[in-house]
Amino acid sequence: MSKEIWEKNLKAMEKWYPPFADMIREKRSGQNQQTGDEIEISLEQSRDGERIFRIRKEERSLYLNGKRDAKEPVQTWLKRLGKLHKYAPVFLFGLGSGAYLKALVQNTDKEVNIVAYEPSLSIFIAMLEETDLSEEIENRPIAFVVEGVNEEEFEAIMGRVVAVESLEFLKEEIHPNYRVFYREKILKYMKMLQRMTEDIRVGFNSGELFSGDLAKNVLYNMRYICEGYHTKNLFDAVPHDGAAILVAAGPSLNKNIKELKKAKNRAFIVAVDTAVKPLLKAGVAPDAFMTIDPRKPLELLEVDGAKDIPIIAPTCARYSLIENQKGKKIFFFDGYVIPFRAYEKNGKQFYNVSLGGSVACSVFSLLYKMGFQTIILVGQDLAYTNNRSHADGTFEEKMKEENTEGMIMVKGNYEEKVPTITNLRIYLEWFEMYIEGMKKCREVRVINATEGGAYIKGTELMTLKEAVAENCKEEIDFESCIEKMKPEFTEEEQRNAAEYLSSIPGKYDEIINKTKLLKKAYRNLDKASRSGNLQKENCRKLLKRIRKLTDECQGNDGFQLIEITMPTAEYIVRSEYYYEENNIEEEMQEVARKGIKYSELLKKCAELLKGIAEDVLRYDPFGIDHASDSGSLEEKGA
Repeated sequence: MSKEIWEKNLKAMEKWYPPFADMIREKRSGQNQQTGDEIEISLEQSRDGERIFRIRKEERSLYLNGKRDAKEPVQTWLKRLGKLHKYAPVFLFGLGSGAYLKALVQNTDKEVNIVAYEPSLSIFIAMLEETDLSEEIENRPIAFVVEGVNEEEFEAIMGRVVAVESLEFLKEEIHPNYRVFYREKILKYMKMLQRMTEDIRVGFNSGELFSGDLAKNVLYNMRYICEGYHTKNLFDAVPHDGAAILVAAGPSLNKNIKELKKAKNRAFIVAVDTAVKPLLKAGVAPDAFMTIDPRKPLELLEVDGAKDIPIIAPTCARYSLIENQKGKKIFFFDGYVIPFRAYEKNGKQFYNVSLGGSVACSVFSLLYKMGFQTIILVGQDLAYTNNRSHADGTFEEKMKEENTEGMIMVKGNYEEKVPTITNLRIYLEWFEMYIEGMKKCREVRVINATEGGAYIKGTELMTLKEAVAENCKEEIDFESCIEKMKPEFTEEEQRNAAEYLSSIPGKYDEIINKTKLLKKAYRNLDKASRSGNLQKENCRKLLKRIRKLTDECQGNDGFQLIEITMPTAEYIVRSEYYYEENNIEEEMQEVARKGIKYSELLKKCAELLKGIAEDVLRYDPFGIDHASDSGSLEEKGA
């Protein structure tokens, strides 16, 4: 035992959880390690030179790491996990010597939420005594739950790290050989986690499920998408030999917003949605603006002149905002099947724009793809310049100063360091990565005329006045260019698209019918597993039918919009292979129980989307717009 390692680990733990560290100290010294866990732990060395734990209980011995090779299994495990989502919740059941925990921390982003449950206090203490995990523990707040210390906190911790948005990325991992001695304890907490995730999924009511949701926006926007204006049309219509200006809504915009008047009709000006109000109040009408947020506050565009500006958006952008616009509605592909099919049915391509997380990222990608040789950034602070989050006139007439103590500090354009927050730093990294990539393809000049904010590698610093004088000389009527822009679809193609849209409610009908058959198949599986005479061949036949029905649902064009509001079939209907039930009958009962729940939720979602589709997609591009004959869709409460 190394006293030095023990103290380093506990000191690192105290950074995040001082009371927990105190409890571990007390358990180790005050109770003389009377943990109630009757095992013997011995420290050995594997053939590849790693420290390994050997535990002995009731005349049985097991190695927790691997007697011969201890390194390779950990690397194999990491490969199996693959690249984890940045905000994935990961539950480790059993820690052993800490090798798996150490590797996980070293190979994942700091934002990955790790919950580490150890069923043996003796093993946990031995791990802290023998394995230096101080850097890993200090790296992020790992939530340790140890039997006999704080196991009652497991449920509360689950609630903090698992949400509906992160369910798709959830990982549950059991340490090798823990099933032998600690199966019941681990099973208890894994089932607790399983129940909680199911409650999150099934607990949605229709209002919660679709309030401001992506699925609703995609369906509502389809009648505008089928008009056939997309970003490639914009490329064809707008001259791109000169400069383009991206106007973001950072706090530095107030410094030079008046200078943009000199660039009007001399550079193609595209604003983010939040910058539209201060621009118009300063007497500058952008040539277009972009929105991507499915829940963008409508009041940010409540200013005279905003409705006449052409709007650029992904298909999932807030439909009521798009509905209010009188100018051209220009869309780009963002991965949704139904709008893609409307183009595919006509043999057309639906072009995309890179989504870097913020609307400014998407505008920047658009301007690059349009072919502009010079792109000027304005108001792209990516930081809290003068301790403010946005320009005046965006969310408030005069933005308040924020407390920036404890914020991340990054290199500034004109200051040594400026404060920023995690999501802005992510966008900053995206800009730097994108600029580096695009310059490998062709020469592009990126001028940062923000006059404040964070430094973006790959950009030239220049005042906006200088940038406009140098790069914005030729006069071009961009408004007229966009007004003359021709749609992608002919009249016949618009009718083809409208005909496809009219088939969408029927596709949800197909899913509804499949869910009834799916539920029946699961009930038959449950009945067979409880009969006491579950034949292997019968079980295989029922599972094959379930898989066929599930695949048919997932292959339906309407399924994707259901999928983004509920779990995929693979996640919810998988058998509890982690749990190793006592027999195949118990395992199949659990599969059936979850499958019945899944079938019911799938049916509910399909019925809701069918209702929306029937109301919204009764659309004739050359006749009466039935969807809006009695007020906006949002007013109808759809």
